[in-house]
Amino acid sequence: MVCPYCGGEMESGALQSHYGIYWLPKRRKAGPPDLFGNAKLLSRQDAPLITPPYIPASRCTQCKKIIVEY
Repeated sequence: MVCPYCGGEMESGALQSHYGIYWLPKRRKAGPPDLFGNAKLLSRQDAPLITPPYIPASRCTQCKKIIVEY
């Protein structure tokens, strides 16, 4: 994939987290995001208890941007 910001080549991969990947209207200082009613779960989990939740992503090492597909 070509980076839409700088035109460099992007590396495919995933963002992964123990709790899952959530969208929050503003950053929280503590606690898992799923405890808050305004958190939206974006991640996938192929095999519960074996693989932590993840979200496919591409990153550009030149301009430090990450594009996620959820």
